Amino acid sequence: MNRHSFIILWFFTLLGVSGCDLPSPPPDMLYKFDTMRVGKGPSYLLTHDLNQDGEPDLVSVNSKDSNISLLYGKGDGTFHNARHIQVASEPTMVAAGDINRDGIPDLVVNSRGAEMFVVLPGNGDGSFRKPIPIKTGKVPLNVILADFNNDGKLDAAVTLTFDEMEIYIGTGDGYFRNGDTYLTGSRSFSGVAGDFNADGNIDIALAASSSSASSIRVFLGNGNGSFQKPKAYAKKLVPLAVILEDMNGDGKPDLVFATGKGDNLFMLYSKGDGSFSDPVSFSGGGGPFALTAGNFNPDKLKDVAVANSRASTFSLVVRNKNGSFHYPTRDYVVDGGTVLAITSGDYNHSGMSDIAVASNFKNTIEIYLQRRSFK
Repeated sequence: MNRHSFIILWFFTLLGVSGCDLPSPPPDMLYKFDTMRVGKGPSYLLTHDLNQDGEPDLVSVNSKDSNISLLYGKGDGTFHNARHIQVASEPTMVAAGDINRDGIPDLVVNSRGAEMFVVLPGNGDGSFRKPIPIKTGKVPLNVILADFNNDGKLDAAVTLTFDEMEIYIGTGDGYFRNGDTYLTGSRSFSGVAGDFNADGNIDIALAASSSSASSIRVFLGNGNGSFQKPKAYAKKLVPLAVILEDMNGDGKPDLVFATGKGDNLFMLYSKGDGSFSDPVSFSGGGGPFALTAGNFNPDKLKDVAVANSRASTFSLVVRNKNGSFHYPTRDYVVDGGTVLAITSGDYNHSGMSDIAVASNFKNTIEIYLQRRSFK
């Protein structure tokens, strides 16, 4: 061995790095099963049983076509060809819930360009009636559905570009009346609702992403449709997307978010009293943009999948036995590139979570199924 080779070997030995020491990604648990065409510019995906047949369906929000695509699941991982419904201009996201209390899922689509959200009342067979427009403030970004005043009717929280959140109180017939408006300190493209302090009232967490005042903003609900002054967590981390999930199995809803500052993901563990831990970081992918949680391996621990807009991939971030997140991630290249949306569900009754990702460039949805059944 010459002197140069010996120095290189000695250097890596000091670092404790060798071919056997390098961490490996988790097993390759998914395979691409199908590709389906949707409208132009798919930017948001939702999994929900729209026609009440027990099979998860998909909704794609298509910003360039100003429509949504409905794909009804067959239960074997395949879906029927997309049906399209025209909505107001520049839709950004969709949520599902029983807005008119008829026991049938309805859809709510946010429209940034028309400054409204529209309610699509469901017929129960997967079809929808004429949209009901609900005007909002300027440039709405996101709609969060929940019962904020404990009257049994779904309400809506709408975030606006200019650092505000508007509350709309549901009347139970598909319509809403204006509620209060709150300052958020930063624009928010993503938010979630849940009971963070176990008082029976619904609270809200927003991913506030303006770099100067970015944070996760938590609004504790009073149970009458009003909210307390928000508390900020994870300041300066530029959160882009947030999801709500009990990640450590303690019965308390935790917050997982993607950030525009680097490629890491972060988690805020709930303390159960309305407050959260300091952010815990773990590896994401190249430009994490959207998130979903599910059981992607058979250990019963909740895992995370992240859509990476810069890398044209999505990444699986699975859990170790001690609850920590495995590094490195398992990455999957999306043929269509430019991945802006991701969702998950058991599309083929395998007992495990599968994944759907949207290609904003090719206007397609790719379905990834588990390689084996873990029932």
